[in-house]
Amino acid sequence: MSHLALIPVLESLPGWPDVVEPSVLDIGLITVGIPAAIAAVVTVLFMGPHWLKKSQGKELERA
Repeated sequence: MSHLALIPVLESLPGWPDVVEPSVLDIGLITVGIPAAIAAVVTVLFMGPHWLKKSQGKELERA
């Protein structure tokens, strides 16, 4: 038995408005762009103070 037969046909129901199909750019933005932007912000928040101290030439304290 094919597993593809278990996937329902993805069509709009009669009487419902047609669904806009996402483009490759939309899918890429959601799957790659937004997570990369969030990771960049988190990296700057946590590593920013370390990079600032290192660029000013101050000694870093070891814990």
